[in-house]
Amino acid sequence: MLEYLYPLRTYLIVSGVEKPNVMTADWVVPLSFNPQLLGVAIGHSRYTHSLIKECGEFVVAVPTIELLKDVWKAGTLSGAKGDKMEKLSLTLVESKKVRVPSIKECQANIECRVVKEVETGDHTFFVGEILDVSYGDAFKDGKPDINYKFVMHASFGKNFTTNSSETFEP
Repeated sequence: MLEYLYPLRTYLIVSGVEKPNVMTADWVVPLSFNPQLLGVAIGHSRYTHSLIKECGEFVVAVPTIELLKDVWKAGTLSGAKGDKMEKLSLTLVESKKVRVPSIKECQANIECRVVKEVETGDHTFFVGEILDVSYGDAFKDGKPDINYKFVMHASFGKNFTTNSSETFEP
């Protein structure tokens, strides 16, 4: 029944330090202005889950529709079975305040340190304190430019949209 929550914005979650990994996540939510907190729900079986638990940090990266093929691959390939980064055309760059890298091609990278973990069935809800943010043209003056086509998962599977009525498949 969770499909009735869609469409949802789609993000890339970066985790891991020695061997960074990128996964796709729709279940990201703002939680608090002060302190600045956000949350992300990650399935227990996901490689990203173990990386976040291990290093206590993650980055939420904001892709646009031009990165849809990488968004799809990041959500369907497992980093536990090989270096997923070799199959993605994304560039990892040093973050400002966390050891986990950010993604150069994304319009924003939100650097977080885990401050709480909540077990929620088959997922862990990681609460992250936002330590820093880097952003591109889509966020001039700290506000989103809605002319940029941010990725939204229209429903489960290969159905994506943006801030328009167009639909896209990877």
